[in-house]
Amino acid sequence: MASKTQTQKNQDVSPLWNLILARGLALGIVGIVLLVFPSATLTALIIILGAWWLIDGITTLVKSIKGRKQSPAWGWGIFTGILGVIAGIVVLSHPLASSILTTSFLVWFLGIAAVIYGINGLVTGIRLRKEIHGEWSMIVGGLLSIIIGIILMVSPYVSALTLVKTIGVVALVGGLTLIILAYQVRKKRQ
Repeated sequence: MASKTQTQKNQDVSPLWNLILARGLALGIVGIVLLVFPSATLTALIIILGAWWLIDGITTLVKSIKGRKQSPAWGWGIFTGILGVIAGIVVLSHPLASSILTTSFLVWFLGIAAVIYGINGLVTGIRLRKEIHGEWSMIVGGLLSIIIGIILMVSPYVSALTLVKTIGVVALVGGLTLIILAYQVRKKRQ
């Protein structure tokens, strides 16, 4: 099998560096938007979630009503459909308040889960300290998880904004990395 000529290799790489550059620019822009407008980003995400709940609720209601003869759980479908419709209407009619309340609820939920996970890790590490080596990592991990959970629950909205900003930094760094990679690929092509 003959190897590709340099011209063929250049033609193969040309669209690749453009794609990498476009992805890097898009990711960088997303990162900047998340960093500059974290509250607006949360509100936009909650509005999208509200629209999803409304559409999914309506779809579930229609499907449950049409399939009530075939499905023994059609009542549950109607119940969840109604909940989805109500949640969607509430979020879409009060997007700013919903973004604060929904975000707070979700962060509280994550905080509670982190505390439970942390307690489990802590107890397991203590119980197994005579049976395994490295139990300290489970104990430290459990303590850190408990601390993170408490921080999330103490200030859920600030924690959510911090999370959005952290994702923004990661996206911006990832975008810059892809842009640098694109130019390295382009340079290698030449």
